[in-house]
Amino acid sequence: MGCAASTAAPNSTAPHPTPNRASGSSKPGALDQQASSASSSESNESSSSRSAADPSPFLEYYTLAALCNRELFGPFLKLCDYDPDTGSLQLSLLLITKKAVQQECEEQLRIRWWDMSGVQTAGAAPHPQPQSPCSTRAAECETEATVVEGIKPVEACDGICSLDDGSGAGGGGLASGSGTVGGDGMDDGSGATGAGGLASGSGTVGGGGLASGSGATGAGVDGSGAGGDNGSAKTGCSSWGDAAEVKAGNGGGDGGGGGGSSSCEDGIGERPRQQGQEQQQQHVSAAVPLGAETATGELLYSWRNWHFWRFRFSTTCGVAPKLLVYQVSLLPECSYSISVPALEEPWRMAFYSCNGVDASHILPSDRAVAAESALSLWQDVALRHEQQPFHLLLGGGDQLYNDGVFEGPLLKGWDRTEDDRDTAAKAAIPFTDEVAREVEEFYFSHYAAHWSQTAFKELFATVPSFNSWDDHDIVDGWGSYPGIINDSAIMQGVFRAAQLFYLLFQHHTTLDRLPGDGYWCGPTSCALLRLGSSVALLVPDTRTCRSQDRILPPSFLHQAQTRLAALPPTVQHVMVLLGGPVVYPRLPVQDALQKLSDLFTGDTLVSVIMQKTGLAAKVTKRFGMVAYLDDIIDQWSANQHHRERDHLLQTIIDLSAERGFRFTLLSGDVHCAGYGMIHGRGDESESDVEEMSVPSESQRAADPRFIPQIVSSAIVNVPPPAPLLKLLCLTARKPQCILKDCVQRMVPLFGPRDDIASFLCGRRNWCEATLGGPDGNLSFSWRCEVSRGAAEVEVFSVKVPPLSSVIEDSCESSTGQ
Repeated sequence: MGCAASTAAPNSTAPHPTPNRASGSSKPGALDQQASSASSSESNESSSSRSAADPSPFLEYYTLAALCNRELFGPFLKLCDYDPDTGSLQLSLLLITKKAVQQECEEQLRIRWWDMSGVQTAGAAPHPQPQSPCSTRAAECETEATVVEGIKPVEACDGICSLDDGSGAGGGGLASGSGTVGGDGMDDGSGATGAGGLASGSGTVGGGGLASGSGATGAGVDGSGAGGDNGSAKTGCSSWGDAAEVKAGNGGGDGGGGGGSSSCEDGIGERPRQQGQEQQQQHVSAAVPLGAETATGELLYSWRNWHFWRFRFSTTCGVAPKLLVYQVSLLPECSYSISVPALEEPWRMAFYSCNGVDASHILPSDRAVAAESALSLWQDVALRHEQQPFHLLLGGGDQLYNDGVFEGPLLKGWDRTEDDRDTAAKAAIPFTDEVAREVEEFYFSHYAAHWSQTAFKELFATVPSFNSWDDHDIVDGWGSYPGIINDSAIMQGVFRAAQLFYLLFQHHTTLDRLPGDGYWCGPTSCALLRLGSSVALLVPDTRTCRSQDRILPPSFLHQAQTRLAALPPTVQHVMVLLGGPVVYPRLPVQDALQKLSDLFTGDTLVSVIMQKTGLAAKVTKRFGMVAYLDDIIDQWSANQHHRERDHLLQTIIDLSAERGFRFTLLSGDVHCAGYGMIHGRGDESESDVEEMSVPSESQRAADPRFIPQIVSSAIVNVPPPAPLLKLLCLTARKPQCILKDCVQRMVPLFGPRDDIASFLCGRRNWCEATLGGPDGNLSFSWRCEVSRGAAEVEVFSVKVPPLSSVIEDSCESSTGQ
């Protein structure tokens, strides 16, 4: 099966983290609460105090007060398009700033980018251009701007360049890779004498934790490992000339977090220290070479006193991989690097899902510890990116958990209804302007806080991302509740707010811009992307049109079929990103739960008796449904979705036979790792399917019905309870008939084949993939933590062959780092 299992441990040093509203002020009738001042958070936000700590990722409810008075969030990088015929790679960058930050700058906001692997500089050492008169802001603290003169131009070299201070992990020599650029060494305290090296793949220019010192010409260049914040770093405008100043430091700290500072003598003042606890990476400002490309920022959207700025830029993939470096005028001290694949190089991808938890289940006293352990797998993603750079960060849904939206003062308890009558009363409550204000503030604040976590913000700035959403990006169970709830004014208002900020933060667009930005199938985020010459990615929007009877947009399959049929013959693989898995164990409990829900919440005589006696109150319910029924209805295996599921599968099987595509399904949602497949039944009768063995690799390679299912979930959330996981594994043992001539099954990948627990891995995980290569295979490796919060991971791997390839059966065993 081309499988491999291994255990990987990290290096001893930490990685470099390479929009109709009802008017009026009526409150929801069932709540009858006085609204606490929703605007009080804005007054708190304007406080002059600054905090260096990250906003908490596990608050039950978010307001602007949770943002630690930050004034800038980002940059966040996104893949827009790739054309393998020309090599054109289109990217976008998002920055969110307070209006006041941009208003202090006299020039337009711009991005500047260049290929660091082919830097050409003037022969004479350039002098840095002075900053514009606008004041420099910092997200956590204010530091003194320094002009360092006499910096040599950055020159290309093949060797490893060093920074001679070497204090703290991340100092000293910086590894070079493709497109790495370096200059001369730099001695701490001896004056600025060189430009220093640049790390390739880690996503940082100049390595981890590099900062500028304060002083004049000839003064020591002091590095502070504390560094600035990628999500909200030192801001201001710089007047870009033909070259920019280069600042470097001692790069100290564990993962860009530690380090110290030094003082300059001879009248040079001591550099102010960062305030508060800081665990963030700062980027050294690289010299901007002659010929660097420039683009002006676009004001994408304004919300209250915040501006969403989008910067579009592009590069061309060539015969060799390269390092693309960019700077944004709002962040004149920061440079970021992007690993760009060669034209014929297989893309590398990190796939993840379920990047959060329901904070209501975590005690406030435990949230600090929970945050540290819950985000630990992102360190593994960063480490792998440093070792072998990723070209795409693919989010499979639930990139954050917005379930707390019903914990706000105006909506608290709206989602708790005991029976049909209570549900109808709640559904009739209007979505007022006041409620809309509260809901929008929640979504904006939660996104800004979550996206700025140290654990992954570095990756969000340096690895292009593409995401699809699932229910928790909106609210738990969105679309799987009864129509009276889904179509209610409040639920539709919540959806509009969630969609607004989902499109802004995750897709760098707005509802009216979707068609022009490459999305299709009506007002949805459906997309088709090329990831190298032989691989395409199909991303249906499975939430915008979601109901208890529908998952996909009405015209999706027709439009997708037309677009896929137009792909060139070079495309061998099509990956389909779906929130929940199509192939997954189905528990025979839906009918029982539906009957139980009707019994406890309906208006029949028996139901009324159950409610009057208090028995119904002992059953946990949401929106008048028994708890977890929405989770069952949410799955492709639910009775309501069988027909749609089969239509989807038959469409891709037909395309596979006609065009020779190998389709692979990518899913998350279920909080465990799993590998399933659909394949042809051959000559086996339906009665014999349960005893049918897994086809050989050569049989699957030649089978257009072979559709592998990759399930990777969750990178942060907790696994299912052990009894439920065991029941799922028991159910997974038996293959089942699907369609007219196919079989669906789970494969025991995560342990011995005779171990029932090996069908699913109940540990947090993410999936690393290499998309193509000389053999044309897709390679997927689940990286599962050995224990909660541990740095060590266990690796399980499979290979997916293109159609009609014949490869020998093999089972590899390897040790990965």
